[in-house]
Formats: sequence, structure tokens, C-alpha cells
Amino acid sequence: MRELNFSRENVAEAFEEIQENFEGDVEREIEGHTAEFLNGMLRVEASRQMGADLYERTLRRVDYFAGYRHRTLVTTKGTYELAVPKARTTPLRFTVFDRYRRLWKRVDELLREIFLAGCSTRRTGEVLALLLGTRVSAQTVSRAVKELTPLVRSFHERSLEDRYQVLLLDGVTQKLHSGLGRAKKKVVLVAYGITHAGQREFIDFMLSPSESESAWFGFLNRLYHRGLEGETLALIVSDGGAGLVQALASIYPDVKHQRCWAHKLRNIADKVNRLDEKSVLRGVKRIYLAPNRRDARRAFRRWRDRWINQYPKAVACLERDLDALLMFFDFPPEMREHIRTTNYIERSFKEVRRRTRSISCFANAESCERIMYAVFIYLNAKWESDPLFEFAHNS
Repeated sequence: MRELNFSRENVAEAFEEIQENFEGDVEREIEGHTAEFLNGMLRVEASRQMGADLYERTLRRVDYFAGYRHRTLVTTKGTYELAVPKARTTPLRFTVFDRYRRLWKRVDELLREIFLAGCSTRRTGEVLALLLGTRVSAQTVSRAVKELTPLVRSFHERSLEDRYQVLLLDGVTQKLHSGLGRAKKKVVLVAYGITHAGQREFIDFMLSPSESESAWFGFLNRLYHRGLEGETLALIVSDGGAGLVQALASIYPDVKHQRCWAHKLRNIADKVNRLDEKSVLRGVKRIYLAPNRRDARRAFRRWRDRWINQYPKAVACLERDLDALLMFFDFPPEMREHIRTTNYIERSFKEVRRRTRSISCFANAESCERIMYAVFIYLNAKWESDPLFEFAHNS
């Protein structure tokens, strides 16, 4: 009788050989059975639509089989060659795929996710080729992304809950083709809310030619009539744009308005000599870092006395908005650092710019809105499990 050799080396070699063959066989078996299953589904659906199976004699028959056409179906599990039944006169439809599509809907979703993660349409096709073993054209990717349009429309038209304690407003610039061979700048007006539970979200956005009073009024008025009436709103934070300030006075006249210190610092820096910029801004920072409003006003007077003769325009720029700049002192200390600027919404715009940098210029308003919507929905989902406790503790 032959002696069996169970040495570690022999067992390891045998295992590797078996594993290699096993994996290949299993993969082929799965692919084969999946294609067989899908072809079976196609034959069943064709028989139902024609009222009879192949070669069946019955009075229920409405048409006859007329061979097959070969189609490639791309799924998230692989790519399959299918034999699609044809009828003599009846246009057959199948639930496996739409009439003129060779991608499963789940693959469309995958295309959108890759594209919205920052890949160009061409690069998206290349990534899909690595994942599924098949390549799709840039046009196919664009078509899949266009299916976001109804979702964007629903997002703009949905009813809003009046549940926010802080509202941040700002705009981010994007470039669109003007149709005249050159890019034209547009502004995406954005509303960002923080609830009494500390939950933050992008509420809505609107593409506009500018940040004029009429543009902001139209945007805010639409939010108001969709449900954001401001009954629970304690504060609105924004930059010092005149159009926005005037629009707020019309739509939310009774809500406190905090002007952004970050924007104000940039405005002051533009009005002073570069050599004195650090000294001037150091004095300004002592104002908003003061422990209370009274000390902040004292710090302002000292700063004003120091620079009024040298930089009167810089001093006037701060003095005329001082009341609005100190509004954050009406709120608990743990909230103040977070509401004296629009930094929350500005940081979110970094994600927008990261995603749109590779596009450089949108073909039209719809394509711009689709990307904005996708980025904002992504951030909203990300924030669901990450509330701002500084706001929740004061609800």
C-alpha cells in the first residue's frame, strides 16, 4: 500500500492548486447560471406578451417568435451576453432592461456615484471598466447623471419645516457657458440651517446672475412660502452684502441678524496699508474676543482712537455695522464662536469647489444644479449622525 505524504509543503501546494481551480470554476459557474437565469426570464416575459410559449398551439396566441437579437447587459455583478426574443410584429418589453438600455439601473447609480465623487465623464467610464470589466462612453455617463434632474426639481419644491434656530446665508460663484463662446459667472445662493437639536443641513439653493436685493428677495420669499416662516428662528448670519441685508429686512424683519466677522476683517484689510495690516486686525480681533458686549465696545473705542486719523475709511467700515457685528453676544458663550461668522457654510463650499474644479465651466444651468444638489445631499446625509452639540445644549 502506497504511503501518503502529509507534509506541510505538499498540503500547501495542493491547497493552492485546488483553490485556484475552485475559484475559477465557481466564477464561471456563477456567470453561466446568471446568464441562463436572465435568458429564462426573457423567454418567460416574451411568452406572456405573445400569449403562448414557443411552438405552443393555442387560440390565445397574438404573435409568433421571430428569432433572437444578442444584447450585452451590464450589471453590478458582471457583464452578460443575452439572447433577447423577438416577435414578428409585437414590440416586446422586458423588465430586465429598458428597450434601448444595456445598463441595469443599479449600474446607473454606480455611474452617478463615481461621477459625483469627482471623476470626469471619461474617467468615470474608465473606473467602471476596472470594476465591471466593461467600458461605457462619456455620453452614457452624462445620460445617467441627467436622471438627477427630477430629484433636483423635487428638492426645490418640497415643503419645509419651520424648525431652525440659526440660518446662514451665502453665495458661491460658478461658471456657465453663455452660448457666445465664453464663460459667464453665476452665483449659487445657498441657505444653511441649524436646528434646535443641533442638526445642520443645506435647506435649498438657487442659481442667480448676482447677489442683488431682488435675487435674495426671490430666494428667501420662496423659502418663506414653502414653510420657513421663521417662527423658531433666533438668528440669521450673513456677510454684509447690501442686497441680502435689504431682502432680510423685508422677509424676516423681526429676526436678529449677525454680520460675519470674517467678511468684515477682509473688508478692513482692503482699506489699510499692507505694513499696518497685522496691527490693525490684531486690534479688531480684541473686539470680538471680548468676554461681553460692554468690553467689546470698549475695545472698539480704543481701536478707533488708535486708527481714526490714519485709516478713517477702515474705522467707518467697522463702526457703521458694529451693532450687527456684536449680535452674537445675545447668545450663550458656547455658541458665540460658531455664530459670529459664516464659516460653517464657507467650509461646506470647499466640498463644492473640490467637486466642480475638474468641470471648470458648466454647459448649462441644469448641469450646475445637478452637481450642487448632489454635493448638498451628500453633506446632509453625512451630517445626520454628527449634530452640533453647542447648539443642541441651548435648545
